[in-house]
Amino acid sequence: MLFAADIFEDNGFNGLRRVIDISGDGPNNQGRPVLRARDAVLARGITINGLPLMTSDALSSLWGLPDLDLYYTDCVIGGPGAFVIPVHGWSQFADAVRRKMVLEIAAGPVALQPLPVSGRPAYDCLIGEKMWEENRPFLIIP
Repeated sequence: MLFAADIFEDNGFNGLRRVIDISGDGPNNQGRPVLRARDAVLARGITINGLPLMTSDALSSLWGLPDLDLYYTDCVIGGPGAFVIPVHGWSQFADAVRRKMVLEIAAGPVALQPLPVSGRPAYDCLIGEKMWEENRPFLIIP
């Protein structure tokens, strides 16, 4: 997020909006804790949208979250008009990207409606860092 935010500063363009799209198949596991990074990006007036890739593969048991879309909602996205579009299978990816682009273009400089509050407890945004520590022994090759 922080790397992408830095690119906006001197890229020679002055757009109506600045949006970062994050897609991934698991929670944060490297760098600054996700909330600190997200909040720093939002403070610069940049919106963050998310495409959580909720597909299954061999590493999903170690690194995946079955509710990755909720992690993205609570811990990753933010800013005016921010949204999450979950991808549950690779066959949905192209449609999700198309929908994302339509939503971003249609929003223009006007903010979309805020995300609804579900009444559930907030997600543990350090889950990725905790998983990294728990699974570290599996990464060591004897």
